[in-house]
Amino acid sequence: MVGNIPESVPYLDKKIAYADFYTKFLHPNLLCLFTEDHTSAWPVRSEWDANGLINIDGIIKPFSCKEICVANCQELNFGTHPMLTMSAEDYLSYWKEANKEKVLYLKDWHYFRNHNFNDFYRLPIYFSSDWLNEFSDFRTDCDDDFRFVYIGPKGTWTPLHADVYGSFSWSANIIGLKRWWIFPPGEEKKLIGPNGGSLPADISDRKFAKPGCEASDFPQCYVFDQRPGEMFFVPSGWYHQVMNLTDCVSINNNWLNACNVGLVWRHLQSQLQEVKRSCSDVQSTPGWNEACQDCLKAWEGWNYLEFFLLVKYILLSRWLRKTWQEIRDLLPKCPLISKDSNTIVPLSILNEQVDDLLSTTAKNDSSFVERLLENPQKDDTHWLKLFTEVGNVSRAVREHDLTQAIRTIHSMLMDGDLQSLGMHTRGPAAWLWKVLINS
Repeated sequence: MVGNIPESVPYLDKKIAYADFYTKFLHPNLLCLFTEDHTSAWPVRSEWDANGLINIDGIIKPFSCKEICVANCQELNFGTHPMLTMSAEDYLSYWKEANKEKVLYLKDWHYFRNHNFNDFYRLPIYFSSDWLNEFSDFRTDCDDDFRFVYIGPKGTWTPLHADVYGSFSWSANIIGLKRWWIFPPGEEKKLIGPNGGSLPADISDRKFAKPGCEASDFPQCYVFDQRPGEMFFVPSGWYHQVMNLTDCVSINNNWLNACNVGLVWRHLQSQLQEVKRSCSDVQSTPGWNEACQDCLKAWEGWNYLEFFLLVKYILLSRWLRKTWQEIRDLLPKCPLISKDSNTIVPLSILNEQVDDLLSTTAKNDSSFVERLLENPQKDDTHWLKLFTEVGNVSRAVREHDLTQAIRTIHSMLMDGDLQSLGMHTRGPAAWLWKVLINS
């Protein structure tokens, strides 16, 4: 869903209420820029700032023995910058060179993976409904997140792209000046030549139409500069390119929630179709559908199993009103798995545990099944109305989460590829999925 696009990037100060952001920007999938006073109290605004310059030692030295991946912005391979692996200490030395021969961008750095991000920044209330990072915290099979630091000297840039999974993202510029080019969904297609082909990696020298000018042959594009302290909300599916006009450091999060889970699901479906087309010559091979899921995982970063598990987790946690830690404590114990909370539990076992808890909840609570059996296509007035009632924002978000989790599960159960995999016929919750399919 994309609402009517504004003529310029809306600029939101601290007076903007969460309910207004949710209903006017998040739900209609529209971009906006937040003023720097939203981040003024963040510890990194002072700790990473050395009189207007980047305190590079303070940022990198705690990780000097770690390996990092950096992008070589002087080269392009198939529309992306090739990645190099080096130690954080070597990147620190590179940064301090007076005349840099290479243009290296330290990006997608999981800086907060082994730290409490609250020691560095305060998650804005506007971005607090974050299924993706909540689910990453809940998972027991890996130690991952979608919270990143980007550090790059003047001239580093990110080629034209849309964010991973079709997710939202937000980018808080801590130090420096960035330039953005961002296109409403579908406008990026005008960048492709008449003979077809791929999207260009660099569009900084192209001609554009003003946003709202739909009749133009040129793509509508917002071009703006992001100053220190400002946060930019990137909607789902909006292609964008970013250039560091000065030395820059930023904090970026990818996320999804009830407002864009439908877009993310459709994106995952489309990516599977691409995978299936690419290996259609071996379609008759036994296990082809499962192999396509493995390829989807390698190509897209996740597959149907992981996405289905995320949505089931959201359904459970919102219905039971439990945190991810509390849901994990409710999971049935596996005798073969250590009780140590740091034990890595395979995703297949976690999926079985979640299905078991879903089944138990459904058997013990008839109202849960009744809610699942409600028409998933009913309108959104029931949860939107809650946003207009004082003090009901958290209830409105929870209700929207439940509505969209149920809608997505219904859509997945009707998906031919999921049915070919038999995901709905196995495990403790198979009876429940059968009830929904037959309803």
